[in-house]
Amino acid sequence: MIENIVEWLTNLMNSLGYLGIGLAVFLETIFPPIPSAFIQPFAGFVASRTDQTLFLTIVAATIGTYLGTFPFYLLGIWGEKAVYKFLKKYGKYLFIEQEEVDKAFEFFNKYGKEVVLFGRLVPLVRTFISFPAGVAKMPFWQFTIYTLIGSAIWSTILAVAGYLLGENWEVLLTLLSKYENIVLILFVLSIAGYILFKVIQRKRFKKS
Repeated sequence: MIENIVEWLTNLMNSLGYLGIGLAVFLETIFPPIPSAFIQPFAGFVASRTDQTLFLTIVAATIGTYLGTFPFYLLGIWGEKAVYKFLKKYGKYLFIEQEEVDKAFEFFNKYGKEVVLFGRLVPLVRTFISFPAGVAKMPFWQFTIYTLIGSAIWSTILAVAGYLLGENWEVLLTLLSKYENIVLILFVLSIAGYILFKVIQRKRFKKS
């Protein structure tokens, strides 16, 4: 499996350069079985061995991610019923589990629009957070800004790690798989801390 993806990515990047990176990440975003935690570290590794720059690698990955989230956002605009109707009909072909989408809705309802920004860093949520954003009629400009920032952070982390690890870039796959739950816990704690900060800030404002 890994060898096949590496060969596919190598051919794609050799043929299309940065466009190939963006295309690969775009496909990963709308087709979950292709792991982002694989593509972007490998792209960073390639940048460390070729004339491709790390900066443009990150830019290409960020744009590819954003474009990949857009179809799910547009589908969400049609409403929650349209989302689940689509999943019932086509979800199995995209390997999208309803439970994963339910999780994204749960996160969005619990933490609000900001989850679109931070959700790109959260396992299982990052791929499907666009659905509830669309259903909630999140403004397009806000969705775009939040998605681009979150995608840039995620792409930077993975690509830089692959660049620095060099031929050992595959180690990152094991680490990410092992610590996904920790990342999820840290995310929840950070959101809780942010909400607590806002509550305290409002109370202080009312007292003044």
